[in-house]
Amino acid sequence: MTDNMRTSTRLIVYGNTYCPQAQTLAEALARHHIDHEWRDVTDGDPRYADELRALANGNLSVPTVILPDGTVLIESWPQAVLSKLKPRQANLIQRLLRR
Repeated sequence: MTDNMRTSTRLIVYGNTYCPQAQTLAEALARHHIDHEWRDVTDGDPRYADELRALANGNLSVPTVILPDGTVLIESWPQAVLSKLKPRQANLIQRLLRR
């Protein structure tokens, strides 16, 4: 695993356009203005797939998320990701998701 995979101050999301779960997460983050970096493991930089394999036991499991604190969440739904963010952000987003 490379150093830049775990030292970002941003939320990093590994995904692709073919996975409904990854798209749901990306849409939820964008809709709620949560700053994140999208790393497309299919159509993006080939290094992204290698990074993801290092994180996910050799698999291309999407979505995989690296939280700003370095926590890795594999195949997570938006609610799981949001619950790990700052409580204020998570509470706000939970309210918005219920709309």
